Amino acid sequence: MPVPEEAVPPRGNPPALSAWGMGENAPPRGGGQPRRVGFSVSHLDAALLVAALLIWTAFFVYFFAPR
Repeated sequence: MPVPEEAVPPRGNPPALSAWGMGENAPPRGGGQPRRVGFSVSHLDAALLVAALLIWTAFFVYFFAPR
């Protein structure tokens, strides 16, 4: 059943800041173009990582795989 408009109390003034903490008149900050985020890996690091993953896999397959 809809409520008559007279029964609804009037709302107060809107809050000074929006819910996420930025004012409507706040100047924009940051901007620009997206930056690439990452890290560099040398060839030796990549080889060591691949070797470590192969050893890790072989270890778990040998000891924990069902027979």
